Amino acid sequence: MKLILISLALTLFLCGMVPAKSTAKLIVGVSSVNVAFLPLYVTQERGFFKDEGLDVLLVMFNAGNTNLQALAGGDIQIMASAVAETVLGRAAGIDVRNFWGVCNLMPFELYSQPSLKSMKEAKGKRFAISRFGSLSDFLTRASLRHFGIDPKEVTILQIGSTPARFAALSSGGVDATIIWFPVTEQAKAVGFRKLFDLKDIYPEWPYETFAARESWLAKEKDQVTKFLRAIQKGTRHTRDNKDDAVRILRKYVKMDPAVAPAGYDQYRDSFPVDGKIAEKGILNIVEQEFDDGRIKRKITIDEMIDRSFMNALRGK
Repeated sequence: MKLILISLALTLFLCGMVPAKSTAKLIVGVSSVNVAFLPLYVTQERGFFKDEGLDVLLVMFNAGNTNLQALAGGDIQIMASAVAETVLGRAAGIDVRNFWGVCNLMPFELYSQPSLKSMKEAKGKRFAISRFGSLSDFLTRASLRHFGIDPKEVTILQIGSTPARFAALSSGGVDATIIWFPVTEQAKAVGFRKLFDLKDIYPEWPYETFAARESWLAKEKDQVTKFLRAIQKGTRHTRDNKDDAVRILRKYVKMDPAVAPAGYDQYRDSFPVDGKIAEKGILNIVEQEFDDGRIKRKITIDEMIDRSFMNALRGK
């Protein structure tokens, strides 16, 4: 009997010494619901994060700057967002860095009421953006300047996400706004005028990236590597399995099944398996924000990008 008790006690002691397999929890802020984040949705849906021992929660925001605020406040660990917000965040003293490219594409087009026939007539008109400091704000101002118009000569209104801005355009509440697929298809169908394709200014563009605080990236390298290994699996699956990717696209983005395959085709080649970030676009953002006086100095590419994870996982 004594031998049995000793054996049981030893077993319990040894069991206590063996650590249980733990799951690391990560909260990822996503700045908008759109096709550009399809590899992220696929990674979540296919369970690739769980395969790496990660419990990932995706939290949706209606604009990039609110996502940035959540990152700065410690409410999220990673932000999936446009580079423009991270430039302003860095300039404001937040130690944010982009560490992986999600989508390299310029998908935005500028649409207006039929009565607005060209950008030459834009002075005094109302332009909808999501929030000040967001990508839609940056691109609206860039479009105006491209046509020689000072943004101060128009009214810029904070409306919200692309669907909200399109609703404002449809109701006559604004004269123009930038939108992306598939809302562009809706705009064409109801007769709104396409004024400008932003690809004409920015053919190479880092549309969406993963970014985090430098302090967190340095502390949690193992978690970040696991996160990105899962993303690589998700990106490959997205590119190689159209039918499944379109199914997931419809689930997460609530996209009309009639246009979802076209959306996939438009974005597929913009999803980098190696996490490459189209760096030239970052320089464009820094130059314009500096010229506008919204940042006090020209932030360097090396300040904005942590390439260590791309280098470590390249070819994997």
